[in-house]
Amino acid sequence: MYVALILAVVALLTSTVSAILGMAGGIMLLATMLCFMSHAEAIPTHAAVQIASNGTRVLVFLRDVDRNAFGRFVLGVVPGGALGMLALWALGQPEESEPYLKILIGAFILIVTYLPRSSSGSSKKGTWWDFPLLGLLAGMAGLTVGAVGPLIAPLFARRGYAKNNLIATKAMCQLATHAVKIPAFVLMRKLDYDKLGLLAAIMILMVIPGTLLGKRLVTNISERHFRIAYRVALTAAGLKVLVFDGLRNLPFFG
Repeated sequence: MYVALILAVVALLTSTVSAILGMAGGIMLLATMLCFMSHAEAIPTHAAVQIASNGTRVLVFLRDVDRNAFGRFVLGVVPGGALGMLALWALGQPEESEPYLKILIGAFILIVTYLPRSSSGSSKKGTWWDFPLLGLLAGMAGLTVGAVGPLIAPLFARRGYAKNNLIATKAMCQLATHAVKIPAFVLMRKLDYDKLGLLAAIMILMVIPGTLLGKRLVTNISERHFRIAYRVALTAAGLKVLVFDGLRNLPFFG
């Protein structure tokens, strides 16, 4: 029971963080869940909770969603999820290859975050292939890595979105990514639905007020301070994924 209580409180706090910054909450929640649950249990449970968290965030920021970007992202995330299922089935135990994947993701986050922009500045439109390609990568990585928010976050930072547009559009894209994971794990993993379903329901009840609280708080943050906080959160997430989830778990560091 104490585990459910801890995870409920963490779900409340991390959903508030995500509503303020548009990221970081999901990876913080997953890291906490993995302290008490196996990888096979944590990933689908986390996906169910994040569907509620991102779904609530989409609803409260609905008018700020960039539907064109979301449509392009979905073009990639659906086939990406299918390829991820094949990879999960082929690997059998994704934990063995997970550190190497996370090293690549952590490096990607840091490189894209600090890569100089062109002299013409960022564009909300971007290129035609950027969101479909990122959707493909997110769909594939989501089944093993779990929290793909930091993976897709740098692209949004480089598009020059205002804070509400960024939070809303990114939440919509993450919602699609998590929705793809649920059927994959239902088909490919034997799960204790009674236990995990109750835990997910408790956490879902907490992410809704957390999102509403974050929505109220973010209105008090200026665009400039939001961009600074977003870059700091991206840097922290990139280093965490690269060093603590990746390099530290390589065989020769074990």
